[in-house]
Amino acid sequence: MNVLRRDLVRNRRTFLIWTASIALLSVWLVSMYSSVAGPGTNIQQYAEQFPESFKKAFGLDRLSLNDILGYFGTEVHIMIILFGSIFAVLLSSSLLSREENEKTIEFLLARPVSRRQVVTEKLWAYTAYVLLFSVVVWTASYTAILMSYEGEFDAARFWALALMTTLVLLTFANLGFLGSVFITRNRTVFSGALGLVLVAYALQVAADTSDKLGFLKYVTPMKWAGAADVLTSGISGTYLVIMLAVNAAALVAMCVIYSRKDILV
Repeated sequence: MNVLRRDLVRNRRTFLIWTASIALLSVWLVSMYSSVAGPGTNIQQYAEQFPESFKKAFGLDRLSLNDILGYFGTEVHIMIILFGSIFAVLLSSSLLSREENEKTIEFLLARPVSRRQVVTEKLWAYTAYVLLFSVVVWTASYTAILMSYEGEFDAARFWALALMTTLVLLTFANLGFLGSVFITRNRTVFSGALGLVLVAYALQVAADTSDKLGFLKYVTPMKWAGAADVLTSGISGTYLVIMLAVNAAALVAMCVIYSRKDILV
């Protein structure tokens, strides 16, 4: 039985809906740049009047709304990483829990496939969809910028942000996959997935707005792809190392725990 093909087919509609929705939202927000934040507008003057904590939370202390990348980082990127993370966690966490919830796991494991093969093929399934999601959304966003903005901008910084965001989505997906070993009920899985992303975002805001809580930047994946950080300072080697360690630990723990788990049938 080809578990990978089966999961790709079963989740194709979900992937298309999420990807199309977020890509269209991104394109629409970018297309609004010239009318709300382009040259000749004074929206940045209004942004300067916001409280300092608010500006730090949204990167307005380092990015300018009158710059296309600054506008993208503060207005568009947050939508991509927030909703993209929710999509990644919901997708990965449902692959195993759905089998037990729908009572199909007994049939699956009765076939000539090992638990390791099941886990590996499901991992490839959500990884493929997360990568495709990122390719479509970021390509659509880049195309929208080229069509909506006549000036020059640093494309390398844009794609650096795209790379880090994609890695963060994969991190959330792997954490969701690990969580699905312990949670099998659909409602609990969905609430847990949403909770993981929202808590991570709240920790990022806390890390950005409070010097005392600055250590949280090493804990929350949202901060590792913060638009203000990547667009002004480039990719952080420290965050990359932490990200690789977290992903490796999540996948190893997933394989070990699932291989010993008593399956609910």
